[in-house]
Amino acid sequence: MKTPLARATAASALLVATTLAAGPVLVYRDGAAFCPKDRPPSTPRITAEQAAERAKALMPKAFCGPDWWVDGCDYDPEFALDSWRVYVRQWKLVDGKKQYEPRDHSYVVLDPVGNCLANMPGT
Repeated sequence: MKTPLARATAASALLVATTLAAGPVLVYRDGAAFCPKDRPPSTPRITAEQAAERAKALMPKAFCGPDWWVDGCDYDPEFALDSWRVYVRQWKLVDGKKQYEPRDHSYVVLDPVGNCLANMPGT
């Protein structure tokens, strides 16, 4: 029979292993290139189309391909709680149809004038 110390050590090792395998819960892209906050509050509010274009500009260059894994991205803006949330989904053209799974996605959250509040990959 294992001692309490051995059981605690095994439980700790299991917790560390599962935490490492799971990876970080939230990762943010930050800095002027990925999440700029350069627009004064007096700037006119942006539209859904402008929010999608702003999100497109904030994605890493290779995120939407084209390459062997991704042919492009869709940008789906939604206005809620006085901010724009833009859902960015990668897709690959397979038999003439967009295939989204198992590709990646990302969220860009913008304030009403287009300042970045968060740029979160694969959330």
